[in-house]
Amino acid sequence: MDGRIKLCNFHHKGKQDSCFTLFRPCDILYKIRQLSRISDDRRLSGVLYTENTDCALAGYCRCAVFFSDAVEERNRYMGIARKKKKKTLKAKMLGILTMCAMTSLLAAVIVSYMELRMIQNDSIEDNMKMYLDQITKNTDEAYYDMISIVNYMGPGGLIGNVTDSYLDAVDNFDRFVEQRSLRQELLGLGYVNTKLVGATYYDKEEKKELISGMNVRTLDGRQNALPKVVKCAGNVMQAAHASFLGSSEKTVFSVMREVVFGNGKKLEIYTEIEADMKTPEEINKEGHLYTYIQTDERGVAQYSVNPVIIQGQKLFSASLSKGEYEVQTREGYKIMAYRSQMGYINAVALPDNIYHKKSNQWRMKMTLIIVVTFLIFSMSVLYLYRMICRPLSQFRRQMVQIGDGALQAVHEESDIAEFDSLMREVEQMKRQIENLISNMVEKEKSIQKIEFEKLLYQINPHFLLNTLNSIQCIEKEMSHQREISEFVQRLKKLLSYNLGKEGRQTTLRMELEIVKEYIALQQMRYDFIIEMNIEDGSYLDQPTVRMLFQPLVENAIRYGLGDDEKISIQVFEDVARHLAVVTISDSGKGLNQEEIDEINQPFDYDWGYWKNENRGIGLRYVKAMLESFYDGQTSLFVNSKKGFGTRITILLPVREPEEKKEKDKDKEVTLEENKVGQTDERIDCR
Repeated sequence: MDGRIKLCNFHHKGKQDSCFTLFRPCDILYKIRQLSRISDDRRLSGVLYTENTDCALAGYCRCAVFFSDAVEERNRYMGIARKKKKKTLKAKMLGILTMCAMTSLLAAVIVSYMELRMIQNDSIEDNMKMYLDQITKNTDEAYYDMISIVNYMGPGGLIGNVTDSYLDAVDNFDRFVEQRSLRQELLGLGYVNTKLVGATYYDKEEKKELISGMNVRTLDGRQNALPKVVKCAGNVMQAAHASFLGSSEKTVFSVMREVVFGNGKKLEIYTEIEADMKTPEEINKEGHLYTYIQTDERGVAQYSVNPVIIQGQKLFSASLSKGEYEVQTREGYKIMAYRSQMGYINAVALPDNIYHKKSNQWRMKMTLIIVVTFLIFSMSVLYLYRMICRPLSQFRRQMVQIGDGALQAVHEESDIAEFDSLMREVEQMKRQIENLISNMVEKEKSIQKIEFEKLLYQINPHFLLNTLNSIQCIEKEMSHQREISEFVQRLKKLLSYNLGKEGRQTTLRMELEIVKEYIALQQMRYDFIIEMNIEDGSYLDQPTVRMLFQPLVENAIRYGLGDDEKISIQVFEDVARHLAVVTISDSGKGLNQEEIDEINQPFDYDWGYWKNENRGIGLRYVKAMLESFYDGQTSLFVNSKKGFGTRITILLPVREPEEKKEKDKDKEVTLEENKVGQTDERIDCR
């Protein structure tokens, strides 16, 4: 076999009815690929039997395809396609979205688990409550212990009775004995309560202690200026402060009471117990820097180690009930207060950033997770965009180019099989569009050619009729045989030019020579003046269409002579614009605007208006031929006014001078046309 595919039509009984040969396999590869995909095909002895509606004729049901090179070509194509199997868009999108969903879910699970553990194991408010309960318990115990000591030292108390004896003693010995007893009793208080810093009597009148030398430091009366938190049953409970009886570095609570003994002596009992405000490690596991604040019953701060909360500052409402808590944020601190059963308020403060440390950490973690997730999602979206939108942009660009008429083959590939298949279909569509356009152009050219031939054959009989009428008129007027011979000679020259066999192309120079012959013929019949101003130059050798000037001059002679009986023809070159300008003017009655608009209509305009006369045939021919020959690069203008004649202006593009060889070729064409004219003349003479 020579590599061609032979299609045979079989009758329904299996007999071969007819055979014919198609193109080579490379020309019908697409058809072979279609045939090879049919599901019910069967290979029998090297023959592929299949349903094929393209080959089916009336009364035929099967066709056999004998293949050789086409099958090898298809196998080669399929082998190349199998080398690189591309993933589908569905598979890629499913994988990417699944990865994003799993990442987000895993991040949410991790963060939720960490947050759950933080909520369960770490509660700062609970720690603050525990610390506040502990310090309030210690403070209450200290105040209760000091009240008990004050009661012992007051009138009627165990130590108070010894004090009465000391105050009642008259002689010095008795006073010495009682003073030693009182001193021993006061020293014994320290054995009962190890946190007791000191206890003493202060005489306000004499401004000194009743028993001196009992403590590290001597009381000097400043105890009355100490801030008070609660006053109950004559006992004044003072806020935490630096010790007056012991080391000044110690922080103590104190209770003071003013009493009157039996002999009428007024004394102040003053006691101090060291304040225990340390936070147990089991309570403050995180090691937070709590600051202690003590307020009076009104909620005014009387003691504070906080750097921003000072003594005398109103912190809490007096309406806070005993045993209740209150939490507020003030000046960058989270403050929790608790009103003791004794009436004063204890509070602890924690910097707000530490209080929200866990939540801030959680927010930071969540923010980080969200940012990372967003970045992953953004990258995924960007990848999807590039994967999907770029091929779509290519497809859109192809569609725009097709819309603009650009049908060049573009080989663009993507990583997605669907898009590649779509682009191949687009390329196939472009080839089909090219074929359709080519067919339409050929059909349009054929139609225009037929139309031009029709117009030309309408012009020639019209011209011949006018010319024969002229000959008849000359013959009737006089027997001018010489004029008739000259007339016929010019007519034959015109007909020889019109019947030239070298196509429709000529030059401006030749057209002007022919129109001169035509004018000479018409002047033998009509008496009119012709003015021809022709600027000589190489532009006259530019190619143009046949019968360019004759129909226009004929219209001017027939309809535009008027009273002046004058026609003007001007031809010159506009060097600046590379144009050849032709104007034909007459002195006739002119045209109205409606007639001018109809003349300037495009070629496919309904010329029914001119059907009663042949006035539009020549102009229609000229406009159509100029449009076809110069591809729309020429212009024809009709300017007219009723009573002032008509002017037709033609602008022809002047191309760059051609090579000498081209000029010689044009000359040869002209000579051959003249030879044809002479041959026709000899034939007519015979």
